[in-house]
Order: sequence, then structure tokens, then C-alpha cells
Amino acid sequence: MRTNRCIIFTLLASLLSLPFAFAQTQHSNTEFKTLRAAYEHRTEAVWLDLSNRAMNELPDSLFELTGLHYLDLSRNQLTSIPAQIKKLTKLKYLVLSHNQFTHLPVEFTALTLLQSIYLDHNKNLDVQQAINILADLPSLKMLSLAGDNISVVPQNIAKVKQLETIDFSENQIATLPGNLPELKRLKVLYINNDAYFNLEQNIKLIAKLKNLKELHVENDGLTQVPTNIAELKQVEYLFLVGNKIKALPPEIGQMKHLRYLDLSDNPFPRMLNDDRPLDPKVIIRLNNRN
Repeated sequence: MRTNRCIIFTLLASLLSLPFAFAQTQHSNTEFKTLRAAYEHRTEAVWLDLSNRAMNELPDSLFELTGLHYLDLSRNQLTSIPAQIKKLTKLKYLVLSHNQFTHLPVEFTALTLLQSIYLDHNKNLDVQQAINILADLPSLKMLSLAGDNISVVPQNIAKVKQLETIDFSENQIATLPGNLPELKRLKVLYINNDAYFNLEQNIKLIAKLKNLKELHVENDGLTQVPTNIAELKQVEYLFLVGNKIKALPPEIGQMKHLRYLDLSDNPFPRMLNDDRPLDPKVIIRLNNRN
């Protein structure tokens, strides 16, 4: 899945920003893939991967690992998170993807160091309730709500003002909320695999995200790049992978800060002619399906 690949890239980029010593823990005794092993070294454990374990509840012993920075609980059958989550105050990365959560406990507000949370593919999640909880996390920068059966993005998303990356992919979102530009720190926006999304109608709003540098509109069934793409003057990296685009409008040349354009998997000519509408310095990726 392209969305999963993009999420992985975002997570890896975040990890690379951590101190070198922490990044090297995969070869030390601080990274674990079983709860038993982590518990035996609970004073040192900082990384725990409990993904794909068919768990339907979390054991009490997990919450004694108070030094955890990274916790992956994805691809289980979890329906709730115990209030004891408040003990894991050092968490920075929390992966809750592909479960059956309906809401987040209020005790989540104790996770003041949390930087990235993946809530994607929890189709019964009360997104508005979850956002209200997340709005109280002062360090949160990355939020994934991909595949959460969203048709209307709640207005309260603007409360999570510190966000730098949002993933709305694999939903049924036609238009973004009008107050989205209140997220003044937002740098990266994913809206992939959404056949309902109308790029042309949303450009004026996206253009108000003054710090947005990277926009992903991949596998959305776009047949053309709208002429008002010129309004996205702040965007540096534009990903239009997996659409049905055959040509570029001349207006795209007005994206003065554009550095990289990915047109992979579009029915686009293998070579752009000399009068292409973009500055020669702009890197264009073409990897045709044909």
C-alpha cells in the first residue's frame, strides 16, 4: 500500500531526528518484541513491538514499562486502552493502527511527550472525541487518521495546533474543513486513495496553509491537474502518483517553490518536451505503468 509506505517514511524520518544513541538501540538490550523480555529488562526497555499478536486486551505488566519511548500495538483486536496508559509518560511514538478502538481514554492527556500517533484503520473510532483528547498533547506533531471511515473531518481538528503532519488517506473526504488553515505549523498533508477528494475545490483552502511544504494526492483518480494549482505557491514537494494524468497545465509553472514532482504511475509521456511548464531545476519523476 502506498499510504503505508508513506507513513513508514514519515516515521523513519522522525526517528532519524532522535539522538544518535537512541537510534542505535536496535542492537542493544533496549528494543524488544515480546512483553516478557521487555518486562525482564523493564528499567532499560525503550522500544516494544507487540504488533500482530491477536491481543484483545492489554496486560497490566505493560504499564510497568515506564521508560518506553516507542510502543507498537498495531494489528490486534483491541477495543479499548486502559487508564493505566497514563503511566507511560515517556512515550514519543504510539502505533495503534488496525484495531477496533472506538475512543481514547481521558488519561491520554498524561502523555505530554507524545510526538506521533497512528490511529489509522480503526473504522469505528469516534474521531471527534479522539481529537478532543489529542488537542491536549503539547508535543504531538504527527497524526494518522487514514482508513478511519471519515467522510467529514471534524472542525475540532484545528485544536491540535502543534501538528506538522496529518494523514487523511483512505477515507471518503470530499472537502477539507474551512478552519484547517488554523494549523499554522502543518508541513505535510496526505490525502491518498480517496476517490471522493476534489483537488480543484480544495486548492484555495490548502493554499492558506502557509507552511505546507509537502502534499500527497495519490491514487485519487485525478484525470488532470487543475489550473488553480498555481495557488499552491508554498508547496515544494507534490506527489500525484497513481492517477490518470496525461498532461500538465502551464499554470503549474507558477508554483515558484516547487522542487519535486512525482507523476509515477500516470499515463504520462515518458519524456517531457523542451517546453515543459516547469523550471528545469524541478525534479520530475516519471515511472510509467506502460
